[in-house]
Amino acid sequence: MMATDGSLRGVMIGAGYFGDVQADAWQRVEGARIVAVCDRDEPRARKMADRYGIEQVYADAAAMLDAERPDFVDIVTRPDAHLALTRLAAERGCHVLCQKPAAATLDEARRIVDVCAQRDVRLMINENWRWQPWYRWLRDAIARGEIGEPFHSRVVIRRGDGQGSDAFARQPYFREMPRLLIFETLIHTIDVSRFLFGDVGRVACVHRRLNPHLAGEDYALLTLEMASGVTVLVDANRYAPPAVKPFRIPETTTVEGTGGTLSLTMDGGIERRGLDGTTQCETRDWPDVGYFGDAARATQQHFVDGLRTGAPFETDGPDNLKTLATVFAAYDAAEKRAWVQVGVG
Repeated sequence: MMATDGSLRGVMIGAGYFGDVQADAWQRVEGARIVAVCDRDEPRARKMADRYGIEQVYADAAAMLDAERPDFVDIVTRPDAHLALTRLAAERGCHVLCQKPAAATLDEARRIVDVCAQRDVRLMINENWRWQPWYRWLRDAIARGEIGEPFHSRVVIRRGDGQGSDAFARQPYFREMPRLLIFETLIHTIDVSRFLFGDVGRVACVHRRLNPHLAGEDYALLTLEMASGVTVLVDANRYAPPAVKPFRIPETTTVEGTGGTLSLTMDGGIERRGLDGTTQCETRDWPDVGYFGDAARATQQHFVDGLRTGAPFETDGPDNLKTLATVFAAYDAAEKRAWVQVGVG
C-alpha cells in the first residue's frame, strides 16, 4: 500500500549487524520509507526502530506483513530463513529484496526464484558490492578503453578480523558456518567479477582453515575463467592483517589489459600503469558515508527505482543464481582438485 506522499512502504525482517547497515541506508533512499521492522529478538528490533525512527516493531513476520500490507520487504536474515520468509511475502503480493547469499543450496535458491515468479512479485538479491562506487568507476573506465582489452584481473583480500576465538566479532555466527569464506565473502568478489567481465565459464579452487576456532574455511585461492576470456585470480584470507588500516576499499583489485593496467588500492586510490611501466596515482572523492562508499544505499535505491519504473534489477533472482552457482562450483572444484564448469542447472 503506497504512502500518501507517493513513496513506497517497506518493512524489514532482521535487526542484526547488517540490518542496522541497511536501516541506516534507507534513510537516504528516495521514493521509499521503512514503516516497520521485525526480529524474533523484539528488544533488538525496538532498539533499531528507535535509532532510525521506524514506527512499528514486531516479533512475528507474518503478523507484520498482514498488519502493514507493505509494497516490499527487505529480508536481512541468515540464508536458511530466506525461502520461508520470501514465501510469506510473495503470498501477500509483496516484492522482495533478499540478503545474500540467497540460500544455503542452489536448489533452495531456485525455489526462491520460482516462488516469486509464480506470485508475480519482483525479487532482487541484495548483492551490494557491485554498487561500491569504485567498481562502478572501474567498469566505466574499462568500457572507455583506458587499458585496451582486459585479459587478467587479480583480487587480494586481507582483513585480519578472523583471528582467535573471538573472530568476526560483529557477526559471531560466522564461526559456526561449515562453509565460510567463499560462501560469505568471495560471493561478493565473484559477483563483482561478473559485473566487470561477464559470466564465469569454469572455476578452480583450493581452500583451507587457518583459525582452528572456526568451523569453515578462512583461506582460498580461486581462479575464475570468464566466458569473455578474462581470467580472475582471487587470493583471499581474513586471517592476515590488511596492508592499509583503516581501509576504504575492502580489497585490492588490479585489471591488466592490452593497453595498460588499472588498480584500486585499499586506501581508496587509483593507480594507472602504462605498458612502458610508468605509473600515475590519483585519489578520488568517494562517498564517505554508510557502508563502503554508501553502496548499501545505492543498491537499495536501484531496487526502489526498479519497482517504481519497471526497470530490470541488475541482481534479480535468475542473475544471482549464476553468482551462487559459481560459489558452489568453487567448493566442488576444491574437492575434486579439478576445473569445474559453472551452470545453474
